[in-house]
Amino acid sequence: MNCFSDLVIFLFPLLAGCAAGPHDTLAGGTTTVKTQESTTYSYVARRPLVAIGLAKSDGISDADSHAIVDRVADSAAACFRRAKNLVPGAARIVIPVDAGGVAGAPEVTFAPPDAAGLGMLCVLAPLRLATFSPADADAGARSMSIESAWGP
Repeated sequence: MNCFSDLVIFLFPLLAGCAAGPHDTLAGGTTTVKTQESTTYSYVARRPLVAIGLAKSDGISDADSHAIVDRVADSAAACFRRAKNLVPGAARIVIPVDAGGVAGAPEVTFAPPDAAGLGMLCVLAPLRLATFSPADADAGARSMSIESAWGP
């Protein structure tokens, strides 16, 4: 098994276990998976059917990155509610942000592959459309990494 699939199997029950109540949960198993590296999220947004964790934010303020994660989570939850056949899945998205605040071409991994179409529509599209604050003169390279899990 590759490292990403280990992470997905680890992430899905982890985020589901952090949910606030019965209407804010994801279906998750009790599978225990050993991973080589652990991810600590600086911020997690949980909504019905979806949880999104901020894995890393470089050159983007906490307030800005938290607001973006919340907007993506709200949009994704609404999108997943409209889905006829919700395939449980997960995604890791690393998105660069230019000095003007425009999101660039992301690096995306979906698991399982059957969930990619809905993941692109419900998670990736709102993230690509997000507007970031312009960079300070000395901000350097900016990017944001999120991991998300969704399912009925």
